[in-house]
Amino acid sequence: MSDGTEDEQKRLPLAARLLDEEMDLLRWIGSRMSRVLIGKYEELPFLDRKDELGVVANMVARVARELRRSRERDEARRKELEMRGRELEARVAELEEARAEQERLLARVRELSAPVLEVYRSVLLVPIAGALDASLLAQAEGRVLARASQAGARTVILDITGALAIDPVVAEGLVRIARALSLLGARVVLCGVSPAAARTAVEQGLDFAPALLRADLGSALEVAVFAELRRARA
Repeated sequence: MSDGTEDEQKRLPLAARLLDEEMDLLRWIGSRMSRVLIGKYEELPFLDRKDELGVVANMVARVARELRRSRERDEARRKELEMRGRELEARVAELEEARAEQERLLARVRELSAPVLEVYRSVLLVPIAGALDASLLAQAEGRVLARASQAGARTVILDITGALAIDPVVAEGLVRIARALSLLGARVVLCGVSPAAARTAVEQGLDFAPALLRADLGSALEVAVFAELRRARA
């Protein structure tokens, strides 16, 4: 008789064979699994049950716990990467600003290495100092030609007394500046040529014409100022 009753129980739907408590637990498991599937990883309690439903419920709780911890680790890693990204962006901005400042300072140093000064009416003085190279001379040439044209300079003194060295490239650059100024109608006086620079010019066959050569700045200023005084008296 009992065997027949047991067979009849097995033929009943699962819901009809479960107690109300078991049905509630099954619904709870289903709702928790649904929340896990959509990314809701709440901390779930572990049940003190050894039957199948207890095993399933505790498995869902373990999965939810591990997923929640994994999400927390991922979130912490994401925040760390974002922070490092912001720090890197700030560092890049600092480096760009430092580079821009370095370029400004370098441009200023080059400008100070060959300033263009008006020392008398229509007389410009360009004292060239420090280490010279093709880039510095090219920038100096642009400033000198622009200033000479703007001021209507009749005499431009190129003083290379403070130059550290005059190599063939620099010597050719000075000749180029002198010739360009002469095309603007300005007479060029070159002073401060050292013995080494003179030897370089001779060895390279450079002709500083149309520049007028003088030994020092005093002699160059004397020539330029005397020419202006004579022009004023004429």
